[in-house]
Amino acid sequence: MTWLPEGPARPDTRALQRFWQSARGIPSGAVAGDGYQVRWIGLDHDSTEQVLALIEAGDKTGTFTLPWLVAHTDQPAPRVGDCIILIDFTGRPRLLVRLTGIEEVTFGALDERHTAVDGTPVRPLMIWKPLHTRYWNPMLKPFGLQVTDAMPVLVERIELLFRAAPVAAET
Repeated sequence: MTWLPEGPARPDTRALQRFWQSARGIPSGAVAGDGYQVRWIGLDHDSTEQVLALIEAGDKTGTFTLPWLVAHTDQPAPRVGDCIILIDFTGRPRLLVRLTGIEEVTFGALDERHTAVDGTPVRPLMIWKPLHTRYWNPMLKPFGLQVTDAMPVLVERIELLFRAAPVAAET
């Protein structure tokens, strides 16, 4: 399984496989290949739900990956065309997205053209940079790294391919 930072519950492999098989069955044939990555986006339960809702609404059309984390966690380097299952904080597969474009830029050179792919609430740099510094520093710390202006960042454009069926409310 793909490396996940501390925070979310680990997804059940069977649930991931069921989700992937459902996604592969969509009529458009948009989901090809046999592989996928698994990611969690957010700081906690509430922010994860907000991020997933922004992606579903088409407001958030991109995400960000640190090559430093890829290198230190043996993740595969992201490539255009990769499919990614986004999980919620409970580890449940929720959305399937595909990478449609990747641009590498340093953290210090990021501007609002880059953050425009993020959700509306965090696009301004005065919000985006402190938020992502707070998000990435704990992940980088075990490797003796921290966010710097020279740190490389991958700006990844995504398209939503599939969403999980809503879970029925318990009565």
